[in-house]
Amino acid sequence: MKFFIIGLTLFAALSSGWGHAQKLAYLSCTVPATQEREAEHFDFTLDEQNGTVSFFVDKANALNKEKAVFGPDTVQWTTTLPFDSFMTRTISRVTLTFTEDSVLAGIREHYVGSCKVVMPPKRQF
Repeated sequence: MKFFIIGLTLFAALSSGWGHAQKLAYLSCTVPATQEREAEHFDFTLDEQNGTVSFFVDKANALNKEKAVFGPDTVQWTTTLPFDSFMTRTISRVTLTFTEDSVLAGIREHYVGSCKVVMPPKRQF
């Protein structure tokens, strides 16, 4: 009986810790239009357990899946682009601010948008 109680307690402790990190988070984020670019919208799926972020890009309608770093206050990932270019995206886990910093063809750009947590539609299967 003693081992059963210890095992049950250990299982409950481990399950509660894992359960929190296993959930997917769904965010809807928008970067408003500026003089340099049109507004852009992203629907992100954050998978903390697997360390990934997945999203569709409006114009390309293609699914991107990137490795991300999940810190206590932010989620951040960097995409390497051709010609020594890159883009780093950061979402604040506190304020839901979305930032995009890039170096494209030697030109630095910085954009700030916002996100909101969304609930996925109820699935039928």
